Amino acid sequence: MSAPILSAEGIGRVFSVRHHGRQHSLHAVTDVALALQPGRTLGVVGESGCGKTTLNRMLLMLDTPTTGTVRFGGTPLAELSKAQRQEFRRAVQPVFQNPFSSLDPRMWVGGIVAEPLSTIPGLTRKDIDQRVGEVLEAVGLRAADAKRFPSEFSGGQRQRIAIARAIASRPRVLMLDEPVSSQDISIRAQILNLLKDLQDEYGLGCVFISHDLATVRFMAHEVIVMYLGRVIERGAAAAICTAPSHPYTKALLAAALPPDPDAPPPELPPRGELPSPLVPPGGCAYHTRCPLAMEVCARIRPADLAAPHGGSAACHLLDPELAQ
Repeated sequence: MSAPILSAEGIGRVFSVRHHGRQHSLHAVTDVALALQPGRTLGVVGESGCGKTTLNRMLLMLDTPTTGTVRFGGTPLAELSKAQRQEFRRAVQPVFQNPFSSLDPRMWVGGIVAEPLSTIPGLTRKDIDQRVGEVLEAVGLRAADAKRFPSEFSGGQRQRIAIARAIASRPRVLMLDEPVSSQDISIRAQILNLLKDLQDEYGLGCVFISHDLATVRFMAHEVIVMYLGRVIERGAAAAICTAPSHPYTKALLAAALPPDPDAPPPELPPRGELPSPLVPPGGCAYHTRCPLAMEVCARIRPADLAAPHGGSAACHLLDPELAQ
């Protein structure tokens, strides 16, 4: 297997927040490790508030980890030279959730798509216009659409414009933060198929962030599942989405719309609400909502244990001694 384009080793992010008149440490992300290979998609799954977006910001170098290291091509981001930082900005491009807010309504589409190209030396105006036309056609739009405003397009077309902007600089990595959650079902399918086609054509590595395991199963090769800032399960996407080991992952999978509307309700629905990250539960953070929780779950945080699907999960149920 080739070397990772983008990797993280034990990264964490702690924010100091004021709550009820006192300063608290909010651990948004804790001890996350990952590696992204060329031409592969890593899915990051979890509920709102689990740390997905904070992780995305650290991987994009928009936020600095409190602990751990993010590497680009093997080099820590903190050690990149000015030229290497410019290369990173060109090579790692984001696609955000809401195309209505991520596109400047006062700019022509051509200007929006051309923005990442302004940092590439040696490109003439003719080169830029040609590249803009090429990427617009690559995402299913017309080159002539460069002379229109974002308000003249539908939501699905705006997301295609956002994707065109992301691939204009010929990146190596796309950071996809809930790229289809604001779209209806038919548009979602079109966007997801477009992303897979672009990945095949350009050999892109992708980080696909979502709360929907069914969507991640279609897009990703590997998956990490996050809960309250920690990775609680990881492994091959097809295996985890077919036979997850952690009760939380099973609950996420059950939350997706079933193919059969008459199917029985899920066996493992989570109980209650997501705990506050300001006062996270002791032991396994999921024990307050887990229908299978044991006494040990409230006392001891589980280690990553080998799971039947070939990956790992942080769950005492996988420990043959404790699960007896």
